[in-house]
Amino acid sequence: MSETETVVPEKTPASLADVLADLRGFGIEEFEEILTMDISGKKLQIKMSNVPTDQDLIAMLAVEGTKGYVFFQEIKVELLSRAVTWINGCDISKLEGKDRLVIDRRDGFPKDIQIIIRDTIKSWGIEIMQVLWKVLMVHSQTIENRLFESFPEAAVLTNTERRYRDRVDKELTEFAQNAIQEQISEMLDTESNDTTDK
Repeated sequence: MSETETVVPEKTPASLADVLADLRGFGIEEFEEILTMDISGKKLQIKMSNVPTDQDLIAMLAVEGTKGYVFFQEIKVELLSRAVTWINGCDISKLEGKDRLVIDRRDGFPKDIQIIIRDTIKSWGIEIMQVLWKVLMVHSQTIENRLFESFPEAAVLTNTERRYRDRVDKELTEFAQNAIQEQISEMLDTESNDTTDK
């Protein structure tokens, strides 16, 4: 193809709105396999997808104000509850509007299915949550790697981008270390005060 040739789309879209509507949910991929866990006579079968950007932002807002170990555990639960698309035969991904409302058996009030799943995950053994988190991260990394491979290296990582990424990584590492240190200090202070009170 010469530099002066123009690529003509096979079908001209009716409008820009149609183009954008067709791109909603672009890049969201469900994990192909059903994950099955048998524990204490109960079976959990689950499917997940990577999380849309808007849900990632909402998850961050949901844990705003927490820090340290609590922050890391809470954000995992929030994202996992948004990543679940299918659980024990129920296809959650196709639910919309009031069909997403489920009665919370703890208080009898209807709540969005994501909230019910979030609270349910919190009641599970922490090992299950950690395993599901690992699966979600591997799935997301696989998608990202495939996308990177589809572009030339110069298109996805410049020297400026590399410097920015290194700076962000450093700041995140420092944030995590400070958060953990603060959590440890608070625990030690609490134990010290308990000992003094005795």
